[in-house]
Amino acid sequence: MGVDGYSHYSLDDCVYMARYIGKKDGLIIGCLVLSILMLSRFMRFTLLNYKKAFRGCDAWGCGSFGSSRGSHSHRGLDFAVEPNENIYAPFPCKVVRHGYPYAGDYEYRLIEIQGTGGYSDYKAKIMYVKDFPAVGSVFNEKEVLCKADDITKKYSSSMTNHVHFELYAKGSLINPEIFF
Repeated sequence: MGVDGYSHYSLDDCVYMARYIGKKDGLIIGCLVLSILMLSRFMRFTLLNYKKAFRGCDAWGCGSFGSSRGSHSHRGLDFAVEPNENIYAPFPCKVVRHGYPYAGDYEYRLIEIQGTGGYSDYKAKIMYVKDFPAVGSVFNEKEVLCKADDITKKYSSSMTNHVHFELYAKGSLINPEIFF
């Protein structure tokens, strides 16, 4: 990390990644990763809960990207929230889908948003929400998108209530922590 708190990368880093992988595809992958990392230096998202409160660790696990979930890793970043708290659009977006985070459990919901304008390469899933807008609704950054649900009803009060945020860039899952 640089002294200003941001990661700094160069074209030399991209070439190094390509040599390390040792293939033509390595150059493409390396440049894509580098582009995302460089963009993250300038692209900042609005916090879903405005208070920069991320779910730490509790009896059920940790809320950071990549945390262990037994046989797999946590695919997103959890924002600590109170039930019924406003959830804000992290970037200009359009609601593209409603869904359910758990197969066969229709109690909890998710919305999927697609970035618009300069954020069109980003898509996100926000889970454990309610009172969400219709598919096709458009939002500016920082506008109220929906409300937080109460996930502790499913797990117990020993879990920090939260909303789960997964981020995709050009269809690939990425760590959202660098954008907040």
